[in-house]
Formats: sequence, structure tokens, C-alpha cells
Amino acid sequence: MTRMCRALSFAITALLAVQPAFADIVLSGTRIIYKAAQKDTTIRLENKGSTPALVQSWLDDGDPNADPSTINVPFNATPPVSRIEPGRGQTVKLTYTGNRTLPKDRESIYWFNVLEVPPKMKDAEVKDKNILQLAFRTRIKMFYRPDGLAGTASEAPQKLQWRIQQKAGKPVIHVANPTGYFVSFNKIEAVVGGRKYAVSASMVAPKGESDFTISGLTGTPTKASINYIAISDFGGAINGKVNI
Repeated sequence: MTRMCRALSFAITALLAVQPAFADIVLSGTRIIYKAAQKDTTIRLENKGSTPALVQSWLDDGDPNADPSTINVPFNATPPVSRIEPGRGQTVKLTYTGNRTLPKDRESIYWFNVLEVPPKMKDAEVKDKNILQLAFRTRIKMFYRPDGLAGTASEAPQKLQWRIQQKAGKPVIHVANPTGYFVSFNKIEAVVGGRKYAVSASMVAPKGESDFTISGLTGTPTKASINYIAISDFGGAINGKVNI
């Protein structure tokens, strides 16, 4: 790893929480779909700020606190480090290395990270001033999609199997996903007796199951309906309703 990469990796250890809305670097999408038939895929980074930005890009397999220098994933991000001038952009290429066999009957998930470090200010600019410079990190999902999966990603939310059951003495929504696609939610709500209850929205893995907490509901109703907003490949909304 280069000296620059080590310096940027060190900056991550001081990064506790990130608010991408305040960052100058903007990504061209909210998620990445890497189709197995493609040799590689790309994402565009744009500097919307007024100063140059030093940017590090990498992928992780689920641990947001992992040091990029120690992460072992079967993908490369190129270039790993770049300087983006204000009003300019940089295309990052993501390539599957093949050094790990991934499932062919379901998607695999990784996370694409962008760490933006502002340029060091000159001594004259900080003299007699209290200056706080922040590094911003953006992290989005990347889905590796094998060829030949049954159905489509947009159809997957309709095939989910829902029920309300007890878990640790509390009602939860149990969701089973028989498809080969990840299904991510923007919002879920349960409607019981005409009253709406917020549900912790998250993601259901392909061929997997998840339990979502229902806020404020007691007991296990015999009848209910579920309203949900799933997220499409392009970050759009897929609205659905299920009676259970």
C-alpha cells in the first residue's frame, strides 16, 4: 500500500459518523449492480465543491470499520486514490478478480466506499483561526448478480412471504425471500384494526429470512396488512401491499 493510501486509511479510524449530504463528492447512483456477464462496472464521482478533493475508493464485505489495507474481497476499485478538481469528475472501475468463487444461484453483496479528504490548508489560511477539517465517507451497496437467476429484481418483492409471529415475547414481521435477489426496503408499515404501526425497514437476503420489529404493537393479530416500499435497481420506489 502506498504512503498516500496509508494516510487515507488512518483518516478512516477517526471517522465516526458520515453525512453524505455535506460532502462535496457526489456519486452517480445510490447502489451498484454488477452483472456477472460484464467484465467490469463503473460508477462516477463528481466534485460539486469549490476546492480539490483527495478521494480513496474501496470495497468491503460488511464491516464498515475494517481497515481498507486488511480487507480481502474479490473486487478491485481503480483508481484506489484520486484527486478530483472542483467541477470535475472521476470514473471508478470495479472489477471482479475471480479469486473467490461466488454463488451462482443468488446475488452477493458488498459495499462500495468513498472517503473524501479536504486539501491541507496553508499556514496563512489558518493563522489565528480555529479550523476543523472533516473527512467524509459515503458507503453504498454493490450487488453482484449471477447470470440466469429466475425472474427479475423488480419482481422479487412480490414473491416475499410475510407473517406476524412472536419473538422474545414481542410481535415481529417475519419475511422469507425465496428468490435469488436481495430485497431492500425504504419503508414498511403494518396495518392492524385500521391503525398503522411503523416497522424497522431493512433488507432480506436471497434464499433467506429476516425479522422486523413492529413499534407499538402488542399481541399477535389474526388479520393484518403490510404496506411496503422496496428499492429498485435504480434507487426508485416499488410499492406493494400484502394481506396476512
